Amino acid sequence: MSKTGADVSKWNKINNYTEVKNAGLDFAIVKVINQSNKADSLFNTHVSGFNSVGIPIIGGYTYSYANTTEKAKKSADAFVSIGAPKGIDTMWLDLEDNAVKGLGSKIVDIINIYRDTAKSASMDFGIYTGLSYYKPYLKPYIKQIEGIPIWWARYPYVKDFKISTAVPDTKYLPTDFAVSGWQYTSKGVVSGISGYVDLNVWYDSEPFDNTAEQEIPIESNPFTEPIMTVRYGAKGNDASYVQWYCWRFGCFMDSNGQPIIDTKEIDGIFGAKTQNAVKEVQRRLGMAQTGEVSAIDRAVWKKLL
Repeated sequence: MSKTGADVSKWNKINNYTEVKNAGLDFAIVKVINQSNKADSLFNTHVSGFNSVGIPIIGGYTYSYANTTEKAKKSADAFVSIGAPKGIDTMWLDLEDNAVKGLGSKIVDIINIYRDTAKSASMDFGIYTGLSYYKPYLKPYIKQIEGIPIWWARYPYVKDFKISTAVPDTKYLPTDFAVSGWQYTSKGVVSGISGYVDLNVWYDSEPFDNTAEQEIPIESNPFTEPIMTVRYGAKGNDASYVQWYCWRFGCFMDSNGQPIIDTKEIDGIFGAKTQNAVKEVQRRLGMAQTGEVSAIDRAVWKKLL
């Protein structure tokens, strides 16, 4: 099941974290550093406040101005040095500023600097962006950044949203890749927070639980059915849902071409091995071998298991 949370920075003054918790906020993402590579002025306050009431902080973000690899390295190092001691385990790179537009393929080098720095600090890594930046500046290099989780920004409506207000229809999400989370409004209204706050729905279950440590049942799929086509690069619940079926159909193969009978392939990461397993399921069932799992695929699979 998806969860709803907020991302916050110095612009979001929180008067009462308990009220925020009681309002139903499932998680928070906090801004870690500012343009000067110093801690966001409310970073420590937000971390302490959310921790005090048990709201999970599933990551931190940095609004990037880095248009060279040198600047990217300084920024990424600052993020780690400030965020890691506070338990930030995911680095989200916010790409939208004019400074990071029109860089051509150099943007891939910059992304890799952030990603490698995060990896060396045992942090996960992802990109926050929206259509106006993605289409002209990232899409031409989709193969180079394939597999990096995406936190998507798009606001279909200008109305106020409470946490209890229904999230907009997923038709507003991209169709060529899966997203980990969707920032669907900048006009969130949450008790305990002064003014508006960004609200997000999160589809990736990985920040909330480690499915690899759970006993996975054979008779029924324990993961929530996705609401969109699941493709290469998907992570978390959606990938695990697909992998469970591939495992039950016996389509994960070892190097000797024998089915893998344990659950080690259900790791929540839709990579090449999962893609091949999906194609094998589709081949056996006489379906189009797309390597992607659509609603039609899921309907057929559910009838068989």
